[in-house]
Amino acid sequence: MRCKVWMVFLAMVVGTSTQAVEIDFSSALDFTKTELVLKDIDSPNPETVALNVTLSPEATERMRKVSTESIGKPLTLLINGQPITTATVQSVLGAQFRVAMSRAIARELVPSLLD
Repeated sequence: MRCKVWMVFLAMVVGTSTQAVEIDFSSALDFTKTELVLKDIDSPNPETVALNVTLSPEATERMRKVSTESIGKPLTLLINGQPITTATVQSVLGAQFRVAMSRAIARELVPSLLD
């Protein structure tokens, strides 16, 4: 019986420790430059849309802080409140990044980038 209780406890700890940290950026406030790549035949996944982003100094500091604290853990990127992708942080992230997304997510996100 003691073993079963320990295994349930362990499963609960493991299950909660892998929950992704979230970082949410406002395209109007946090981005200083954006570029949308609709087609790239050299991409490993040409079905995706890529968004190249340059962050403001304040947003860069947030990104550095969150990514430093999340190395080895999943991080969910939200833009304008919309979840875009979740990936495991491999290193500290800075002012520029590229995020690939499905065309369905891009269709929902792009109108909010224009505001």
